[in-house]
Amino acid sequence: MIVVVSTADSVLDLPPGRTPQLPDRIALVLRDRILSGELRPGTFLRMDRIAADLGVSHTPVREALQSLRAEDMVHAVPRRGFVVAELTRADVADLFEVQAELTGTLAARAAEHVTPADVARLRGLADRVALLCERTPETQDPSELDPLVSAEHRLHADINRLAGSRKLAWLVGRSSHYLPAHFYTGSPAWRTGAVDAHVVLLDALGAADPDAARAAMRRHVLDGRDLLLDHLDRTGMWSDDRGAP
Repeated sequence: MIVVVSTADSVLDLPPGRTPQLPDRIALVLRDRILSGELRPGTFLRMDRIAADLGVSHTPVREALQSLRAEDMVHAVPRRGFVVAELTRADVADLFEVQAELTGTLAARAAEHVTPADVARLRGLADRVALLCERTPETQDPSELDPLVSAEHRLHADINRLAGSRKLAWLVGRSSHYLPAHFYTGSPAWRTGAVDAHVVLLDALGAADPDAARAAMRRHVLDGRDLLLDHLDRTGMWSDDRGAP
């Protein structure tokens, strides 16, 4: 599971003709790096280094860091700048549990309203994801959106909209900020698992089975959790985390 949003709060869900603002794209990059373990808790984030790395000026980097501060991803240290906030193994697991619960509920509600035409459209979107999953991700500007991330988002956003629960979908949009989308698109294990998970999920929606749709969506999200936690375990992310489960 990577990103399952359906509100304009996401850099991936904007009206036609609009593109994400630069600070939003920079925040997306930094958030991904923090949640994938590339930037560890306690790491100081130098604006000049980030700006040089992404080829941007200091102003959008500062705005991105302030945005991440509001999300409790980084802390401001007087006269020293910003530092990556504490992140425990339990924190990561909790983020995914919230996402699984919310998206599972939306999938169940969507199953109660979906039409054959809706299912046909969703299968077309899933086919697009499967096609992109077959391709080896190419190196790109990290501040640009990954086509696979966008395709996965589009599929899940359509499912969320079918639920007819705007406020719940808004909450999903907020919680999805904490899932490192680009970590997943670069993972062969995720790409294979996502294609299979979509088949199960769409079969449940096609059968208008709310319980099966809820279970399929929850499993999709929690598979992503397991993949990320295994990666972080292997990189020694929790070596100083005595409270980790």
